Amino acid sequence: MSNFKRYQTGKHLEAFVLLLLNEHPDHGGHLLLRLSEILPKEWVVDSGRIYRLLRELEESGCLTSSWIQHDDAAPVRQYQITPQGSGQLDNWAQELAIKQASLAQFLAKYREITDSSSRANSPSALKPPKTG
Repeated sequence: MSNFKRYQTGKHLEAFVLLLLNEHPDHGGHLLLRLSEILPKEWVVDSGRIYRLLRELEESGCLTSSWIQHDDAAPVRQYQITPQGSGQLDNWAQELAIKQASLAQFLAKYREITDSSSRANSPSALKPPKTG
């Protein structure tokens, strides 16, 4: 099951990162904290993966970054979404809306099948019908 969780986290992590950076610019460490607040608890996001993804998104033109200094703390690289990144976020929203509808159909059919299967295998269903 852990491979499935990693796959799901990795596949949609870009969408979540773009979403949060669309809200406001941020640095990797704080972004990781914000992600942990909105992602399902089962998803464990590796900090190395976040930083690799931020670099990839910057290289592809979806983000820009600049170094900022807060008081006496070490400087941090702050990331900001670009118009191209906003377009990519819109694409993610459209794709996820389609997936959400598809998953809703799947789950409805799954419940229908498993509920009828459960009823068919219940002790009362296994008794022969009464004849008059």
